[in-house]
Amino acid sequence: MKKKILLLSLIYILILCGVAFIKTWEAPAPSATPQFYARQLLESKVFKIAGKYSNGEAIVVSKKDHLLYYCRRGFIVRGDRWGGFVYDFPVPVSLGVNNNWTPEGEFKVYLKNPQSRYTLFLGFLGLYGIHGAETHLASRLNTRENLDPDYTYVTLKDRTRGCVAVENRVIRYLYAKVDLNTPVLIMP
Repeated sequence: MKKKILLLSLIYILILCGVAFIKTWEAPAPSATPQFYARQLLESKVFKIAGKYSNGEAIVVSKKDHLLYYCRRGFIVRGDRWGGFVYDFPVPVSLGVNNNWTPEGEFKVYLKNPQSRYTLFLGFLGLYGIHGAETHLASRLNTRENLDPDYTYVTLKDRTRGCVAVENRVIRYLYAKVDLNTPVLIMP
């Protein structure tokens, strides 16, 4: 009797597994949109750039997509815990008004300024750099970010004079992690 019950249980489990497999196999694949393919193409470009700096770090900004990638040892940083937040790149950015003033090309971080008029500043070309919000907003934004880690203010719309602006939590992370002479590539 126990053998019959065991055999029937095994048959039942096999039938359930088979049904689950068939349903999974027949399920339509998620439709890939043009945005999906564009993002895959962009990430392949970023991986190629990151591969050039596989021994160090690189920052890649796509002006068209309004995204900043931080790469370390040839890989895009994802799932890095620091300062009470989890950092997954790419992150959104705010650029120069009308997207015309942010320079394009390959630069290096030449300056780390903790006392600029913005929440930290990583200079990469003259007065151009990567920064957070204006310092007079910092304490209020820090409080909001601590209450809601997904809170955005800086990157809601383009409003810089050519710099690359990121949320305050992101610039604090980059400022702590990025060294001088880190490559910064800004793509069209």
